[in-house]
Amino acid sequence: MFSKTSYLLLFTAMVSADLEKTKVVTLKPISVCCDIPELGDPKPLSECQKLPGPCNDVQCAFEKSGFLVDTHTLNKEAYRTHLRRWLETHQDWSEAVEKAIRDCVDKDLRQFLAYPCRAYDVFTCTGIAMLKKCPKEAWKC
Repeated sequence: MFSKTSYLLLFTAMVSADLEKTKVVTLKPISVCCDIPELGDPKPLSECQKLPGPCNDVQCAFEKSGFLVDTHTLNKEAYRTHLRRWLETHQDWSEAVEKAIRDCVDKDLRQFLAYPCRAYDVFTCTGIAMLKKCPKEAWKC
């Protein structure tokens, strides 16, 4: 027969196995849950290196892509056209792209870094808009 110790070991093994099957809650940023495809064109992106700071690499990519009139002014028509062209190959993202255009191109938002960076403002806003309208197929959490 089983002793009390045997029952305790069997119960512990069953509970342990049951815990391994359950998923635990994590506190990761919600942005990791939406698999947003690359928004940039390969050529301009390949011309920019990953530079330190929150602005420098995004600024470079926006400049090389023609999305800035000058360092502080978004070329709204160029960015809007780019997002709509991107949408041609990512049709599930139509709501997200239209939200990004409404919130990030048609309005002048600031993300309030310690120093002004128009490219960062627009890119961060675009990412947030895309996340808010993430298609069900791209959701991975």
